[in-house]
Amino acid sequence: MRKWIPLCAAMLVMLMGSGSVLTAAAPQPQKIVSGVPSPASELERQAAFWIQSIASQNGFQDWLGAKAEITPIGPGQHGWLVTLRGADSKPVGYMIIHAKEEGGFKLGEYGAGRHPAFDPNTLYTSMIHQGLVASYAEATKRPLKLERLYVHPLLAAWKWTSPDGQVRYLDAWTAEELPINERQWKQAALHLRAESLAGGIALTNSRILASRTNEIFDAYERMPWLTKKPIAGMQSKLLVSLLDQKRQIRFTSELYDKQVLFVWPAIGYHRWDDDSLFVAFDQYGSRFVPLTAIQSEGLFFND
Repeated sequence: MRKWIPLCAAMLVMLMGSGSVLTAAAPQPQKIVSGVPSPASELERQAAFWIQSIASQNGFQDWLGAKAEITPIGPGQHGWLVTLRGADSKPVGYMIIHAKEEGGFKLGEYGAGRHPAFDPNTLYTSMIHQGLVASYAEATKRPLKLERLYVHPLLAAWKWTSPDGQVRYLDAWTAEELPINERQWKQAALHLRAESLAGGIALTNSRILASRTNEIFDAYERMPWLTKKPIAGMQSKLLVSLLDQKRQIRFTSELYDKQVLFVWPAIGYHRWDDDSLFVAFDQYGSRFVPLTAIQSEGLFFND
């Protein structure tokens, strides 16, 4: 039976700390300030520029003056998670940045909210709730062997090797255990890696030209993927038109031998000056994903 991964689930209770119980093997974050850090690496300067560009948009005001932590993620460490933290040190958003083969960087996705991608507090709370660990105290006494894996917007997970040697995959946002094995993960990664590189912002000085923010809705209040045909030939112009009309658009995708069905409620968009369209989904806050990265990997349903 397929496991549905809801993106509008109730937020989990926050635990104390910011994930310092990760094992020493886990990459340690490098802190920068979201202005123009000095001295700064090329990656830091590019991250700071995108932060400033996005911070002016509706829903991203908390990014102004936020500090950023850059952590390597993904196979081969060719990508980075940028976690933004406010004055209270709590997360206010994230970005995923990829290295380009020809040099430079690409903005893969981003979002705002207190529970960004790969949030340790969400992870430990969920692991306790699922009975994977007995308590937060147990996790601090015996640090968990964890890896952050990001291949594609549809393929992002914590890889946890349990004390008995079992490998488990936990969704990067909800931290729910995925009903998959290593073979299924690798198979999906092989298929989706090329799609991930196809999407995102490559221009180093790109800016947002147009945006839309609609009201949040429950993706499961209605289930059109069970009763209706999907929207045929979804392209950016059509999607923008539907969202401008405040239509409730749902994106669905089946992965891992159709064992998992993702359902994402679309609530807006950002259109950048290179004509890239990032679709906003409601997931523990907002999550902006390139349409080009996902449009061939799932279906869109109207209302």
